[in-house]
Amino acid sequence: MKHIFMMKYTKKHHDFEKSIHDIMKDYDYEIVYRNCLADSQKYIKEFPCLARFYIVGGDGTVHGFIQDLVDSQHEVVVIPLGTGNDFCRTLTTQKNPQELLKESLKYSAQKIDVIQLNDSYFINAACFGLDSVIANHVHDTPHIPFIPDSKSYIISILQNTLKYGNHSVTIFSDNHLIYQGEMILCTVNNAQYYGGGFQIIPHADIQDGYMDICVVDKVPKWKIPYMVERLVRRKLAGRKDVHYFRVKNANVICSYNCNVDGEEVSYGHYHFLIKPRSLNVVTFQ
Repeated sequence: MKHIFMMKYTKKHHDFEKSIHDIMKDYDYEIVYRNCLADSQKYIKEFPCLARFYIVGGDGTVHGFIQDLVDSQHEVVVIPLGTGNDFCRTLTTQKNPQELLKESLKYSAQKIDVIQLNDSYFINAACFGLDSVIANHVHDTPHIPFIPDSKSYIISILQNTLKYGNHSVTIFSDNHLIYQGEMILCTVNNAQYYGGGFQIIPHADIQDGYMDICVVDKVPKWKIPYMVERLVRRKLAGRKDVHYFRVKNANVICSYNCNVDGEEVSYGHYHFLIKPRSLNVVTFQ
């Protein structure tokens, strides 16, 4: 099997290239740099033989590349070099890209679920409300000396909480209304983490054939930091203002933008459908 590394023209990726050469010296591999996502997608779509694609980057990069890998025979390895790297957190506690690459060579790929949103796919999380505002503006946060990029989500929370206006959302599943009202947080998850390491749905399973939805009701602005603290400490479950749903499909009506695996989208009407076991991913198990 051919091993293909999908890379970007960034310093992080160029630095990682040396590790690829060292680790993969006994394998049939290729390092591919492309100028834009469309070029990378075209390369994947037209690749002539079975391959293991190493997606080097964050959740947004993974989101772009999997569009042509769903329902294919190709395999995927996620190498986390982005801001949040949330999908990879569900797979493994290992964060070092070099060690992850070494470990991935020991495992076969497993079939995992993906979620179809309208006419595209995602594998981690789609969020509305305050968390969407935070995620959509995380790259707008100024660089602060001695603060790592991985903490950008925390900075964005502090910047956006006080100016946030409540959003309303209506959710149907199997034509039944399951939630309607104002909320501060609504997330549709395949995996467990989002927002740069927040384990919003600890019980989410990427191989169970279901998506998990979490909605947090509207609270006063002064209480939002407290709710964020509960989220950080994984203590949201059990509260009366926190709702969990496990479904195979959902129609979400929300007039505000949505953040999907790090990418901002705006549809107005969002149709989610689980696609069980439709992507071959090395899950390190």
